[in-house]
Amino acid sequence: MKTFNKTLIAAATITTFGLAAAPTALALDASASVATSYLWRGLDLGSGTPALSADVSTTTGGLTTGLWVSSGDTGSGTEYDLYLNYAGSVGALDYSVGAARYNYPTGGWDGEVAGFEGSDATDVIYSLSYMGVTATVYDADDAGDSQYNTLSFDLGPVSVLLGDHDEVETELSDGSMFLAEMSHMDLTYSVNDSLSFTVSSVISSNLASETDTTVVASYTLPF
Repeated sequence: MKTFNKTLIAAATITTFGLAAAPTALALDASASVATSYLWRGLDLGSGTPALSADVSTTTGGLTTGLWVSSGDTGSGTEYDLYLNYAGSVGALDYSVGAARYNYPTGGWDGEVAGFEGSDATDVIYSLSYMGVTATVYDADDAGDSQYNTLSFDLGPVSVLLGDHDEVETELSDGSMFLAEMSHMDLTYSVNDSLSFTVSSVISSNLASETDTTVVASYTLPF
């Protein structure tokens, strides 16, 4: 599941094409990535299996639209995400609002976990950023009141992200229900614009299957 600060994809600024005939410049970004596992919101969805992905987006003014595709995780299979986002600023305060639709054409399952149900799901995403500190809310609009909240800090080549899954009613494979709770911290070191390493540690969780620490290396190739 792609998010705008996804640890699977290292941050990269890609080739920009200016269209002289258009009243507003159109930027086209594209990249491909490989990671040692699919790390999503503190969860190792890849179970240690390498993941391939590609991302294509266009930006005009403050509006960005894009498509992200992945070889997927071990549970849900191949994935493609459609997303849009509008970003702006008021003085030194940056803001954005957007949405992401997660689709699983070859997989999905009949249960619900972390606010996502069945073969697709949607997040509405709000973000505020000030002087390298960013707060983001991911609101799963098709799963009741479930939310995932992050607070991140940009410290040059090192970034820190604190993530918290709000209490989410989750259906297990045996049909039983319980409230899932989990918080984690991700520490990412970007060697350069392409190569990064992330150490994700669970701070607290009632998900017995979760390990304490996951280490993921990722490499992004811009086009």
